[in-house]
Amino acid sequence: MVRPGLAAAVAALLGIAPLGAGAIEMSRPLRTLTYAVDVKVVNTMDTPGGTVAGGGTRPALVVKGRVISQTRGVTGSGDQRSGASLTTKGSITIDVLQATEDAGLVVDVAEDAADRVRPKVRVGISSDGALFYDPTNAPKLSEEEIAVIHWLGRGFYGDHPTTVGTSWIVDQSGNGHTDIERYEVMAIAASHVTLGYALEQRMTLSSGYNGTREGSLVYDIAMVVPIKASFESVARRQVGESYDTLRTAVTLTLTADTFAAPH
Repeated sequence: MVRPGLAAAVAALLGIAPLGAGAIEMSRPLRTLTYAVDVKVVNTMDTPGGTVAGGGTRPALVVKGRVISQTRGVTGSGDQRSGASLTTKGSITIDVLQATEDAGLVVDVAEDAADRVRPKVRVGISSDGALFYDPTNAPKLSEEEIAVIHWLGRGFYGDHPTTVGTSWIVDQSGNGHTDIERYEVMAIAASHVTLGYALEQRMTLSSGYNGTREGSLVYDIAMVVPIKASFESVARRQVGESYDTLRTAVTLTLTADTFAAPH
């Protein structure tokens, strides 16, 4: 579960001054990762009764001395749908600013894609991939940015076996929300492990949010980074009397890593 937190929470987790002001700002990144990203987003809003017209009684008419009441017929399907879509390609750049003894990371992440540019945001990443950042920055982080930096948690794969068929669950549910990830080893080639991946999220809030995500992930257990991922997600929430559905398809591919050996 992505848990936005204040700078103090990051400091407590990573054992540094809040967001590493000063020294971090002056230092060069320890590592820089660049991912090519391909995104398709379809957003629809459904409003029950939104296209219903008519109904009720019109003012009575007098025809040839007779009073005739008029009833308007009901037309429309009873629902209104509006929507928008976006298809774009670009890149995500992640600068690793600090790595701590407790396996935490402090990173800056930014996305550059047509009509989906996201400014640089500083994020603390715990060993298990939980994310901590100033909640006012939440709208600046895209779904694909959150996914890839979550998988950068230094303990993400840990000591899980690489045997095909091995599976495990990461359950970070609590405080009125459900957040469950499922992974299964599908293939292994040298240090690259291919994982099947599924995510289930629900929040017991007035918005009635629920989301699912399914896809695959290729993870390099030697370099401790995801090198490729593709997934499709569906997120639904209630907005007033309307229902908002966001469908996203993402492909991520690692294209540059300053830790990688030169060719």
